[in-house]
Amino acid sequence: MFARLMLMVAGLAFCGCGSSGSDVSKVSGTVTFNGQPVNDGIVSFMSDSGFGTSALLGDDGSYQLRSQHGKGIPSGVYKVTVSPMSEDVAESESRTYRAAKRDDIPSKYQNFETSALELRVENGPQVFDIQMKP
Repeated sequence: MFARLMLMVAGLAFCGCGSSGSDVSKVSGTVTFNGQPVNDGIVSFMSDSGFGTSALLGDDGSYQLRSQHGKGIPSGVYKVTVSPMSEDVAESESRTYRAAKRDDIPSKYQNFETSALELRVENGPQVFDIQMKP
């Protein structure tokens, strides 16, 4: 599971599908859960056109998106997720892997289909703070 997560992050960071590279905007923000910063995780953005990127959360819950376009992402509508970076490995006869249980990142925010987080990126710097609740 951890390997799959890392492949997804790498794929999102270098995916440039459908993007011309024009109208690149800086996007940054802070991720909190019940008003407290989430400092161990990753925030991922995926556009309707298939462009995706992600960023690690800082100690204060902050992030800044980068992509192959530099410090910013192309204009468009993006779905957003927040996921844990670390995972526990539960080894058994079947060698199954389970994601670490995190009280500060509810599972609904970890999936593009259920997070309900969305950002319309337009020209110019933007701040997109994510305030998660249970």
